[in-house]
Amino acid sequence: MTVAYGTSQTVQRLQTGEFAITKQANPAAYSAAGLSFDTKFNLEQQIELPWTEDFFAVPAQAPYGQQPKLGGLHASMMRALQAAYRAVRNVG
Repeated sequence: MTVAYGTSQTVQRLQTGEFAITKQANPAAYSAAGLSFDTKFNLEQQIELPWTEDFFAVPAQAPYGQQPKLGGLHASMMRALQAAYRAVRNVG
């Protein structure tokens, strides 16, 4: 599974290859993503991870039950994702 680095810090300031999902700007995308905070993702920092408990275990406190919390990317975010992806591809 390919994952991209995400952070809830400085979400308002996007760099090349980043896109943000925020509750105010796109509530449907925020809900579909299963986020707890506004988050930006950096497509310049991606890694392949195996689907194992080493990387995708249920947190110790299990706030969402005994299953890992997974979200999806809402269709309304596709343009932002594509723009970030193109920016990464053009720079690198």
